[in-house]
Amino acid sequence: MSDEQSTPPTWGSEAKGLANRFALGSGVAVTFLLFGLIVVPALLRERRPLARPPSDQPAAASVGWLDQAEAPASKGRDLPPVDPATVMTPNPKLLGRGEVLFKQNCSSCHGEGGQGNGPAAGTLNPRPRNFTQPADWKRGFHVTDIFTTISTGIKGSGMAAFDFIMPADRMALVHTVRSLGGFDHGPEDPKALAALADQFRSKGFHIPNRIPVSLAIKKIVREQVAVPPLPMPPAEDKSASAELLRLLIADPSRAARTVAATAKRSDLAAVARAWAAGAPDNGFAPAVAELSATEWGTILHSLAGTNQEAKQP
Repeated sequence: MSDEQSTPPTWGSEAKGLANRFALGSGVAVTFLLFGLIVVPALLRERRPLARPPSDQPAAASVGWLDQAEAPASKGRDLPPVDPATVMTPNPKLLGRGEVLFKQNCSSCHGEGGQGNGPAAGTLNPRPRNFTQPADWKRGFHVTDIFTTISTGIKGSGMAAFDFIMPADRMALVHTVRSLGGFDHGPEDPKALAALADQFRSKGFHIPNRIPVSLAIKKIVREQVAVPPLPMPPAEDKSASAELLRLLIADPSRAARTVAATAKRSDLAAVARAWAAGAPDNGFAPAVAELSATEWGTILHSLAGTNQEAKQP
């Protein structure tokens, strides 16, 4: 045994150690508490969407291009015709409204300055129109030309139809697009302008009911009724109808869905054609297209619950 003996810890040193550990734990707890009370609420405020003033604009057109599919549900309504005098000539109010709509619906492709250099421009072929230059406008750059393009889109390009935007707001976009190009747009066609004015004057605008796409998908899924596979005849059944079913049904589950989708049709010849045209993806074997009128009568009676004969498809 060594002559030197270790000195046992005193109560004072243990108390000091406990105090240090308590102080450290308390500091960590306070830090987390302050983080939860100060930093987290600030971050949540940053993520909160900005309040939007009420508008007659359809919900899908008022939330920006990135989340149009998830716009809040809104009830459809009819808006009255527009006085052409309020929209045909640009003014500060129209241009201000057009700038807002341009940022929400157009700048992602055409760029904020309309030069065709938006974030999505590189993914499109052909590239988006450069509104600042007069060259190569597919439909022209007059008021009526641009209004038609916004309303109907351009086939074969990334320019979709923005007909969900109210006509008055489309005209605001027209004036904004024209203001981005400093070149001479030339005189307007009086007859085309008069026809567009008559269009505003003669009919209103219907805003349909809208729901978010995710909600629509949930509704569709809930409405789907499971269809059990078609019952196949037992192996010992050697009847003509049983042999015919075994020959024609390649996938009982898919065939059951096909039968369910056409069961309410009264035109049995049309049912036969539909089954034959969809084979084999619809669960029926390609041989279904070669049935005689008698065989069609047998198969339709067995699967669709009818004893009527179909005409030769």
